[in-house]
Amino acid sequence: MILFLIALLSATTAVQGDVINLTLTEPAQVVLDECMYFENTLTSTANLSAGEYAIKVTHSCYGSYFIEIKSAKGLETIQVKVEKDNEPENSLVELDNQILNLKKEILQLENRNSYLQNLVETLNSINVELYDRIKEYVEKNRDLKSQVSKLSLMAENCSKVVENLKGLLKSKNETITVLESENVQLKARISSLNQSLTAASSYSEIFRTLFFTTLAFLVGSLFAILRR
Repeated sequence: MILFLIALLSATTAVQGDVINLTLTEPAQVVLDECMYFENTLTSTANLSAGEYAIKVTHSCYGSYFIEIKSAKGLETIQVKVEKDNEPENSLVELDNQILNLKKEILQLENRNSYLQNLVETLNSINVELYDRIKEYVEKNRDLKSQVSKLSLMAENCSKVVENLKGLLKSKNETITVLESENVQLKARISSLNQSLTAASSYSEIFRTLFFTTLAFLVGSLFAILRR
């Protein structure tokens, strides 16, 4: 009863050339007799997951055989009774058809293999070209990084120079402001001195006029005295 919980055959009696289905309810290693094989793997032994698998019973099978199923629950066996094919001609016809189909598939696979080989060669050539390009791009990228580093250093130095020039300009502007203030004061002093000089010139002219007037008066008085 435990066996059918692990695996189940669609039939325990088969005819030579038949296909029977094995259903697994859990992963297991299945070992067939050498006269049988799994259609999906073409092997007599396979590690399979839960699911349904087709088993081909060849014409070399005749009699009773056992299928071993090794799972986590232990080793189980299923007996299969294989009977003789009473119409081997039909099986031979089917076998010929299978062989023909297999040859067609082999030819298609060979053509596909040739195509894939050419494709691989083309891809290898492209890969070589891409590798060379990538190598070139890597070198260019390295050079660009070096140039960017240099430019960054130059930009940093320029920033420092600009900051220094800004400081110097600020200092010069402050000096200009002081000089403009002093210039305004000097202009005011010059204007005041010009006014004082103008006043002094007026006073000097008055003094000169008074001097010559006084001198003329004194000379006249002197002459008047001398005439007496």
